[in-house]
Amino acid sequence: MALLMLCASVHAAEPLRVSSQKQSLKILLQAAGELDKLPYPIEFASFAAAAPTAEALAAGAVDIGSLGDAPFVFAAAAGAPLKTVGVIKVNVTPTAVAIVVKEDSPLQGAADLKGRRITTTRGSIGHFLALAALRSAGLHAGDAQFIFLAPGESRTLLANGQADAWSTWDPYTSMVQLEGGTRVLVSGTGLFAGHMLLVANDTAIRDKPAQIADFLRRLARAYDWANAHQAAFSAIQAGYSGLPLEIHERSNRFAQAHRIDVGPTVIDDVQHTADLYREEGVIQAAFEAEQHFDQRFNTSVASPSLSGN
Repeated sequence: MALLMLCASVHAAEPLRVSSQKQSLKILLQAAGELDKLPYPIEFASFAAAAPTAEALAAGAVDIGSLGDAPFVFAAAAGAPLKTVGVIKVNVTPTAVAIVVKEDSPLQGAADLKGRRITTTRGSIGHFLALAALRSAGLHAGDAQFIFLAPGESRTLLANGQADAWSTWDPYTSMVQLEGGTRVLVSGTGLFAGHMLLVANDTAIRDKPAQIADFLRRLARAYDWANAHQAAFSAIQAGYSGLPLEIHERSNRFAQAHRIDVGPTVIDDVQHTADLYREEGVIQAAFEAEQHFDQRFNTSVASPSLSGN
């Protein structure tokens, strides 16, 4: 028994390596006080976009991180050993995920994207939205010209007229709305479910289940804290990002992010994304969404404990 307790203690002390875009999860957890008196170390990594986050997860360089359902499908379909272990739900507002155009653009709806240059990040939620928007107008990927770039480069392309539309997400949508000179052509409302997936690689799920379970509980409490203290949290975010406070206030006010369990609704949504990607040639192989989820960390079940019990 003593040996088992010692092994459990050593195992629990192993660090959990967490990735997020631009340190967003670290900032959230720190602001909410959830990094105080940790029973195990957390090592954070920061990436500018979803693609390098997925690559780091697949390579085992990090254990867990956040991905939209579209980049998760893109990575998992390519053979990355990843599973969704938790879900953060955000409200889908008219500008949370959107295709934006310049204010004086002649484009008036999704049908007008035919033959136009759409810039977005390959495999991102922006890519998914653009495909979904085209499909809503009876069009397909081949009916538009896609230019795949990082968000900052896409923003520049739209501004200088080298792209007709930019399919993107918050905080970029809030940024361009506040700056002016652009308008929403197609909203993600009705096209995007608002799920941010918490994704771990198979090795971490096998070797660090207690750390993952504890981390997900901390993250749920942190989002609850942020929703209850929006002004304070927005100010902390602005201090890190250097962006105007108003951008974070706008994003937090509308998003109301909170943790939900992995379940049929989320799995069906990911399957829908995968089906669209396959039909449009973004991924080639059949994709069974249910195989890429692990429900042992749901709040409705007894998650692994750091005590080893």
